[in-house]
Amino acid sequence: MKKVFGLVLALFVAFALIGCNETTTTTAAPTTIFALGSDTGHYEPATLSGWEVTRTVYLQIMGPNNTELFNGTVTVVSSNPTFYEAFLGACTSKGIAQVSATDSGFITSVDSYVNGTNSMYWMGSINGDGLLVGANSSQVRNGDFLQFIFEEVSW
Repeated sequence: MKKVFGLVLALFVAFALIGCNETTTTTAAPTTIFALGSDTGHYEPATLSGWEVTRTVYLQIMGPNNTELFNGTVTVVSSNPTFYEAFLGACTSKGIAQVSATDSGFITSVDSYVNGTNSMYWMGSINGDGLLVGANSSQVRNGDFLQFIFEEVSW
């Protein structure tokens, strides 16, 4: 009986030690979506709450025919850094005109390019994945690659 108990105890200890091995998980960096340019932008709300975090993202804004309006790094200081805030930081820093709804983050025009012109619309993506919600609801993380492209869409 002592031998069986000793064997069971030894197996239990062995399995317990195997379960205690430290495992490390790594999160792969986002794939580079575009070659990074030298533009810089910054966004920070007029009134700070004291709960802000800083996120640095890479943003490319492309008009029709590969017209590059912005390509570079944007720093967002906000309590909830979003695609929309990065976009505003880029436009403000570079002097690009834009029309958008701050409540929804729906962007209707950038520079002289207006949604619906020749079936072209502004479409956003983060790390190559299209936005599933409005730009002001799409949170960003450090190192994200954001693209905002004026492209032909067939609904």
